[in-house]
Amino acid sequence: MNPQNTFKALIALTLIISVLCLFPSRTLACGPFFTDAIFVFTKHPDFPLEKFAGGKLGIVTPTWARSYLVVAYRTLAGNTLSESEAKDVQSLWDDRLKLNDHYDDSWPKNWTEARKKVPGATAITDLQTYRNQEKPHEYEEFLNCQQDAFQTATATLDERVKKFGADSNQVRDWLAAQDMVFSNCHEGSHIPEPTTDQDALVRADRAYQIAAANFYSTNFDEAKKQFDAIAKDKTSPYRIVSPYLAARAMLRKGSFAEKAEDRRPALAEAEDRLNAVLKDSSLKLSHHAAGRLLNLVRVRLHPEEKAHDLAHVILKKDASDDFRQSVWDYTVLLDKLIGEDDTGKKPPIPTGLMSDDLTDWIIAVESDALGASNHSIQRWEQTKSLPWLVAAVINVEGKDAKLNELLTAAAAVSPSSPAFATLTFHRIRLLKEANRMAEARAVLDKTLTGDRQQLSISAVNLFLSERMMVAQNLDEFLQSAQREAAGFSDDNDGREIPMEAKEAEQTVGDRKIFFDLDAANVFNKAMPVAIMMDAARPNTLPSHLRKDVTQAAFLRAALLDDRETALHAAGLLQDMYPQMKVFLTPYEKATTPEARRFAAGFLSLKFPGVRPYVSAGIGRTSAIDDVDSYRDNYWCTEPPTPQLGSPSDDDPQEQNKKRPVVAPEFLKASQSLAARQLAALQALGTAPNYLCRMAIDWAEKNPTDPRSPEALHLAVRSTRYGCTDKETGRWSKAAFDLLHRRYPNTTWANNTKYWFKE
Repeated sequence: MNPQNTFKALIALTLIISVLCLFPSRTLACGPFFTDAIFVFTKHPDFPLEKFAGGKLGIVTPTWARSYLVVAYRTLAGNTLSESEAKDVQSLWDDRLKLNDHYDDSWPKNWTEARKKVPGATAITDLQTYRNQEKPHEYEEFLNCQQDAFQTATATLDERVKKFGADSNQVRDWLAAQDMVFSNCHEGSHIPEPTTDQDALVRADRAYQIAAANFYSTNFDEAKKQFDAIAKDKTSPYRIVSPYLAARAMLRKGSFAEKAEDRRPALAEAEDRLNAVLKDSSLKLSHHAAGRLLNLVRVRLHPEEKAHDLAHVILKKDASDDFRQSVWDYTVLLDKLIGEDDTGKKPPIPTGLMSDDLTDWIIAVESDALGASNHSIQRWEQTKSLPWLVAAVINVEGKDAKLNELLTAAAAVSPSSPAFATLTFHRIRLLKEANRMAEARAVLDKTLTGDRQQLSISAVNLFLSERMMVAQNLDEFLQSAQREAAGFSDDNDGREIPMEAKEAEQTVGDRKIFFDLDAANVFNKAMPVAIMMDAARPNTLPSHLRKDVTQAAFLRAALLDDRETALHAAGLLQDMYPQMKVFLTPYEKATTPEARRFAAGFLSLKFPGVRPYVSAGIGRTSAIDDVDSYRDNYWCTEPPTPQLGSPSDDDPQEQNKKRPVVAPEFLKASQSLAARQLAALQALGTAPNYLCRMAIDWAEKNPTDPRSPEALHLAVRSTRYGCTDKETGRWSKAAFDLLHRRYPNTTWANNTKYWFKE
């Protein structure tokens, strides 16, 4: 076998792809996950990310992952990415967003197929490549055997078959030993025995297999010893790669070590060994791989020094041999040195780290500390640079003494500038904070009419949110409240990865416009019901939003016994939902508050999708008269909120409850009325409890009404499929008992076999 070809195959095996996770681990998520609209991406810019890499920044957001802030800084500094750099960083984003661990189950499958060429070889049906790594109070898996391990084994098998024959003892023995090597990929420590064959190549193969088996078994010291011995064997085709592999064993040992005192010596040894490889001209073929591995060792061993180096390299166009890896390493180092960008816990920032302008800028943009504003303004005054102007306007508040100076500088930036959207957005924010509403409104209107086509959807929605809050009348509010989704996702891993358009259509159909949570909260918490009803007039909203507002206005008005508003809404609902007419007519004809209350409640029981709230995002996807499988029926005390993310997340309704709702300009005069109506509505409690009370009260007073037993049956059903609390079981049982006591032989009683606790 050609030693150089052998080396090329082996060197491919050794390349470690990721610094973020040297040994990529796997996690499994549990469902169900609910698809909803994302109006503003907070973890990354809008898709496609090619536009962002090409200089279309949108509104730079401090919550973006740091790799995006790196590109934002480069772009703002007038140093846009080259074509190759843009492709590199897009590859990085793709891997991180898709949790790409470079694993493909075809790797072991291709190997198991290749080994079938050896006659009589025992079939292997399952070759697992992940190995368990057990730590105190932790458990995780890492990718132990990567793609090139199987490719190298396949290539070596082909060479040995050509040399010795497929049915030879040498090939059979080699395959048996290789099977033992790969058995360590998942667990155990299975080491082949030394061979008694006198052929030099066979003996070299076995020595290498023994070393590899120790490596995969995590016997790193023994693996190092074996690779060192191979390196001294001048007859071995593996001698050139073995010094590199011995260093790699020390890198893994140091990376796996729990304690710093165990980690550093192994990493330092790996560094020394790799430097020696690079100085040895006889090992030239391994220099490229050794250089890459040395970079990784230095990232782990000298993080602050390496961060400085990388901060300078990635700011120079095409200065990095591997821009993707440089940005990856740099951002991982920042995570280690100053804390991950999506967590609240931050370690103290090393004093010298902020000497690099890029790092200083990222820290400033992300910071919510009191001194961030003064520091950003000071850096802007010193440099007069666009990146620091952006940082300053992001951090400054409307009462700052430098406000007018910053507003003037931001207003002078051209609409063609990559900073324009960010500076304009924060100009508007600052004008509002300074109570200069007319100026804020003028800037918003100019931006949304003249520059809208140049903005990302997230940026447009951020501007619309600001415009909504300075609305002077209902029409202005509605124009800004309805928004296009920037993407659709179940966000099951918190990465805001939008699904493909065809997949989203299965959930949303042809709907493109929705209410974001801020708009829904204004409807639900800051708007009197009569104004809500005005919002449902024709030609103001898309039909699906108009339906949602109308049903919310009707039920809210009915529950508050605002008869005039409810009757107006009832007339519209009959056209929107003809199947409701037979249930709306009794409400329209009712002459007492009790009769109206029962008619509205009975309609709610028949139509579980009716609720006194407007929905945010996609909203309820089941038909209005169907029971939703995931208990999205009737209503809760708090308005509905988007269901993005894992079901294990905190209750989004509880989170929304804590979020203060500020009324837009035109609603401020009516806030006392809106607050009284919301309080009265919430005092009724969650829908199943209320509907049980309503059904019981009506049946007690109107026992001969043919609707009474059905209402009791449906009320009990609502306690199974609706929003519950600690009182629900009591009311469920009370409705159940009355139904079976007063109407024992009815279809409704026969169909109600259980009552339900919380």
